Amino acid sequence: MTVLFIIPALFSLYYLLKDRQDLAFLNVYLPCLILLPDYYEIRVPSLPPMSAATWALLPLAISLLFYPTPRLELRRMDLWVTLFILSFAASELLREASPKDGATMLGGYVFRNLFAYIVARRLIEPRLRVATVQRIVLLFICLTPFILWEYRMSVNPWIEIGQRFFHMDIDLGLSTRNSHIRVQATFGHAILASMMFSIVFLMNCFLVEVYKRNKTRLGAMICRLERYHVPAFLLLFFLLLGQSRGPQLSTVVGYSILQIPRFRYLKLAAFIAVVLLAITGSAVYSFFDAYTRAINNGTLSETQQSAVYRRDLLTNYEPVAEKGGWLGYGALSVPQAGGQKSIDNAYLVTRLVQGKFGYYLFLLIMAECIVTTGYRAFSFRSPESRYFAFVFLAAMIGLFQALYTVYLGAQIAPVLFLLLGWSQSLEDDGTNGPKFQFKRLFA
Repeated sequence: MTVLFIIPALFSLYYLLKDRQDLAFLNVYLPCLILLPDYYEIRVPSLPPMSAATWALLPLAISLLFYPTPRLELRRMDLWVTLFILSFAASELLREASPKDGATMLGGYVFRNLFAYIVARRLIEPRLRVATVQRIVLLFICLTPFILWEYRMSVNPWIEIGQRFFHMDIDLGLSTRNSHIRVQATFGHAILASMMFSIVFLMNCFLVEVYKRNKTRLGAMICRLERYHVPAFLLLFFLLLGQSRGPQLSTVVGYSILQIPRFRYLKLAAFIAVVLLAITGSAVYSFFDAYTRAINNGTLSETQQSAVYRRDLLTNYEPVAEKGGWLGYGALSVPQAGGQKSIDNAYLVTRLVQGKFGYYLFLLIMAECIVTTGYRAFSFRSPESRYFAFVFLAAMIGLFQALYTVYLGAQIAPVLFLLLGWSQSLEDDGTNGPKFQFKRLFA
């Protein structure tokens, strides 16, 4: 039955034969990425295990690599991402205990992540910007009945379908907090799901802004939903059901950043926002530092235990990471420390897997993304494009912040590379400029 996961590749090929890369992206890849779990995968001989979304992505990315137009202008981020992939390749091929397994990991990593970056760099901006955000928001709304079922029945429908119909060995379970299920939807973990809800909530703010400027541009259905703020309320509700503090805090930070373009003097507003966020961040850090220094005598709550666990990760794995050197251990050969099997910190995982080289490149990628997106947020002349650049800045800062509390797993990995590629291709589309312009008249 898992052979069905190859079908999206056939649909992508169908659209590509009609020279419609846009429809392959919107109608095949995005639905597979959001509506189907990453663990719905199939292994074909000579290829790594690939999910339905990766199969849909494969022909699309290859076609865009060799597509003559538009002409691709190389950017610094392209170099950093390429070096980051090469760093992963060196770690998997040279440091993995089993080079064959390392090569398999490398193939899957390239197909899922690098190809997502390529598609976003080549395809979305500026023509598909609004359509892509619309499609993402609509697909998350489609998850509503399944998320409500998961929360009410304490059963994840995608895990049940995978086990019963596809006979898959899915080693995932639902976690609880405050006596309630933490929903994970298609994303394999409650924190990963909450990160996705946070990103899409911030993206939906762009649709709200477009709707305010033009009540008919988004189409009848989206306009009706935005009129009553249905997507925003649903995404915030999902975020609450995920019960993950990191993504919730990221949402607050991101939404605060989105208030900057509402002021006339952007630089002054940005300075005030940075100062306020720095003060708030220092206060939150001090609180959690004191919060996690309680002695674990069996009386700690689940929330406290989770915070203490993450604090101990850094202490226990620091000597292990230092011993890994510049290339790390490889994804499958990271030794355990302190009895902590789950490493809930993407930065620590990167340092363990790819060593100092990959870790510094990841920090460089993060800095490049924030600086480039921030520059465009302040330099774009079109109000709509400027606001969208701020949306991207808010989403990426929130994402990088949340990665401090969770590993880079499931769909979050290709989504990160998709957003990185998209951020580097942002364009000022020139719409919504000055309403009145002078024209030169000749007698």
